[in-house]
Amino acid sequence: MSLSRFIPARVREGAGALRRRDFRNVFLAQSVSVFGDGITPVALTFAVLDLTGSGTDLGLVLAAQSVPLVLLALVGGVWADRLPRAALMMASDLVRAAVQITAAVLLLTGTAQIWQLAVLAACHGAAEAFFRPAAGAILPQIVPAGELQQANALMGISDNFGWMVGPAVAGMLVAVIGPGGAIAIDSATFLVSAAFLARLHVPAVTKAAAAVHGFGAELRAGWREVKSRTWLWVMLLRVCLVLCIVIAPFQILGPLGLREEGYGAVAWGWLQAVFSAGMIIGMAIAMRYRPKRPMITVTLTGSTAVAAPLALALFGNPWVLGGVYILRGVAVGILVAVWNTTLQTQIAKESLGRVTAWDWMSSLALWPVGLAVAGPLAERFGVTTMCWVTGGLGLLAAYWVLLVKDVWRLQPAAILSGEAGPPAPPAGGAAPHTSA
Repeated sequence: MSLSRFIPARVREGAGALRRRDFRNVFLAQSVSVFGDGITPVALTFAVLDLTGSGTDLGLVLAAQSVPLVLLALVGGVWADRLPRAALMMASDLVRAAVQITAAVLLLTGTAQIWQLAVLAACHGAAEAFFRPAAGAILPQIVPAGELQQANALMGISDNFGWMVGPAVAGMLVAVIGPGGAIAIDSATFLVSAAFLARLHVPAVTKAAAAVHGFGAELRAGWREVKSRTWLWVMLLRVCLVLCIVIAPFQILGPLGLREEGYGAVAWGWLQAVFSAGMIIGMAIAMRYRPKRPMITVTLTGSTAVAAPLALALFGNPWVLGGVYILRGVAVGILVAVWNTTLQTQIAKESLGRVTAWDWMSSLALWPVGLAVAGPLAERFGVTTMCWVTGGLGLLAAYWVLLVKDVWRLQPAAILSGEAGPPAPPAGGAAPHTSA
């Protein structure tokens, strides 16, 4: 039975990528898995707060997931260019299903301890480190270049529909069946995702580098792809700073601030849902939006990160935050589609896994630091003060790249006859290598 019958006719007509069987399977796998992913952060956050009530403990558990993701992302990128990407994604799903089942059992039996949740979070992050580069690199194998931005927008809509529904449901699930039951649901979604990925038939990618060079050489080749493009490494540094200074701390400051105002898991889950609703709108816009200066678009939309901590400092009200979150979601929805399409059209397919890995590693390099220090600083100086600090410093971290000429010069790569041509030379005139 064809899966296409479950896709509305108007969507099939307006989104050509969904007519492709392999893309549909990836699309449906993500749609199911992300619903569960949207549940877990809310459930885990309030599981930790229920156990100890400590912002420091919450930061450490969340950081524990991020550290292996940073450390292993480059290894995952090399593997994504060496091994079948669909198989790598499926294996990651199965490992994460086992991790979530274990966490759910510990919480449901009342035996969970902070160190156990931290170890399981680290195992989850390690498995994710191999999934992310493969997932970022597989789309150009199953979708023609002319449909890539559309496919990225559709994946973004799917991703954020799950992040809209998942957190909204999570708040209610935590209240009714507890954090353990909510996390158990996430474990089941990983199994469903793996079943869809098992149906993929992905064409092989030329692995000339892997056949001649060793692991270290491939890793260095991925770095050369990055450093040869000024616009790329500059933007990676920028997002690393914004994530560390603004977005990671707000994962701690947000729940703590709402808790001080008398709100709990339902309010925090609702905010994540509203943000994802905005991202769906942004992704829908991105299906047709083709910016002439893609990195300027990424910079401006990304700078909206500072709005959340500033709004919490000023108002401390989830309704005001909700308005900020939906507008920020629209901006980030456009950002993600434009950024991913730029990478996929500028970088050769056989190198895209390693470049995607450098993107993830460098972007998240300081993320655990932002998570780990936010709790102690909030306990020392107060949530409101730290929101002002992160918002102010975040403005500087977001806009300094506008002083870099190559950020302004980069233009979209030419797309011919629905197929990817050779990667366009970077704006700075370096050798034709790219990633983000």
